Amino acid sequence: MYLFSKRNIVIPSPDGGLQYRIPRDYIGPVPDWVTKTDYFAALVADGKLLLTTGTDKDIDKKAAKPVASRRGGKPEEESGEKETPEAEKKRKHP
Repeated sequence: MYLFSKRNIVIPSPDGGLQYRIPRDYIGPVPDWVTKTDYFAALVADGKLLLTTGTDKDIDKKAAKPVASRRGGKPEEESGEKETPEAEKKRKHP
């Protein structure tokens, strides 16, 4: 589980022996014991911590999907080929 912290936060362990510091604008994983505390649950409920269960693979899959054009046409496929300057001018200036 990854989280994004909007504030500097210190979460004490249930037994009071440990503290886990989460700096402002931190994005990353946290230990499991942190997610099981009541304080952590309250911070998530208040919106001071945002959780995500996504992985980089999920993001890469979404990025690889073709994007529909703004004009409502078919999704554009990236072919890897570059346009010639003449074709680009014609496309830009009809």
